[in-house]
Amino acid sequence: MEELISKCWQINKAFEIGVQALDNEMKTIIQIADDNEPLMVIESRKRMLMEIQKELVQANKDSFCYQTDPFQLSYLAVPINEDDGYAGMVVVGPFLNERVTDHMIWNVIKENNLENNWLKQLDTYYKSLPLLANSYLAIGDLLVNIVIHPHVKAQIISSKNSGKQYRLDVEPEDYDQSGIEIKQRYDAEKKLLHFIENGDKENAMKAMLDHHIGDFLYRVPGNPLRARKNITFSGNTMYRIAAGNGGVEPQYLHAISEKFALKIESAVTMSELNTIDVSMIDEYCHAVKNFAINGYSPVVKKALMYINLHFNESINLQTVADLIGFNRTYLAKKFKSEMNLSVVDYIQRKRIDEAKFLIDLGRLSTTEIGLQVGFSSYNYFCKVFKEITGMTASEYKRNKIVEKEAHA
Repeated sequence: MEELISKCWQINKAFEIGVQALDNEMKTIIQIADDNEPLMVIESRKRMLMEIQKELVQANKDSFCYQTDPFQLSYLAVPINEDDGYAGMVVVGPFLNERVTDHMIWNVIKENNLENNWLKQLDTYYKSLPLLANSYLAIGDLLVNIVIHPHVKAQIISSKNSGKQYRLDVEPEDYDQSGIEIKQRYDAEKKLLHFIENGDKENAMKAMLDHHIGDFLYRVPGNPLRARKNITFSGNTMYRIAAGNGGVEPQYLHAISEKFALKIESAVTMSELNTIDVSMIDEYCHAVKNFAINGYSPVVKKALMYINLHFNESINLQTVADLIGFNRTYLAKKFKSEMNLSVVDYIQRKRIDEAKFLIDLGRLSTTEIGLQVGFSSYNYFCKVFKEITGMTASEYKRNKIVEKEAHA
């Protein structure tokens, strides 16, 4: 038993993945897992483990079972065998075999008859899981060998330094020049973050031109797009921190950051990432200028934060007033005075902004998008979309396709 538990911990540390060992009566021997799993995922796994056990009892002792549940969560299971046969199993997972996208999550929501408000929670949960893709076959083979064979305690040794002196292949004058360039780059970065912190979009855009990033593409050899994405992710984080220093509420910053993280990962060209970089600076500066906590009364601050986080739910003036604890008439008057928009108009604009973003991603139909951003019917979504943008959602989508083809 001690050896089995030791092996489970080894598997967990080696692959950074959840591990559970169960006996032949399905009682847990050890479970190593994060505590952020939704209850419905736990219940789904319990049902699936019963099916896996039936397969393993009949299988060859050197086999492993691979299974994916309705939530697109995958598991590997290896039998524990003793002299009298099947004695239990070691289950590894959950893990993912495909990259997390809003389309993938949307399909899970539909397949499991969940409410639309599960989107954000599932997105957070899925992004905490390892992505194994096709490597699960090799890992399954390793698991069989780890579980079946007796554990051998390994010894670690380290090589001794031979005493040789090593020299960098950089001449002093090259190093000096490199040092100057690095200082210039970091000075430009400080200026850029300073302007974002102050909501100064014009100067932030100018500083961005001086903040060169091409020299860092070597960091992922043979895959410059991946390297560029990594750099853009870093930019997203730095801009978020700068906007936070400028007074924007964390909840709102999180929403912006998550939106751009999805957009960065889905990009397929360098030009797309350049466009995203500009959009990020634009939006973070806009957030500081228009949504910094210093600029609004307490009632409007609370209303803005609530709407920005819950615009895709069934909310209106009354529900917002009730949930933030202010009188409806007072909220309506203060909001209109400070925002030059009614609460309902602001909610609708937030929904349409999100709809445009989802259309840009190109993974959902306009019908799905309308429902996902909070509209009760597709026809109402189309009506509001045209009122705000001057075109239908379908026309907007066609224009985006033409723009992408023109830049291809």
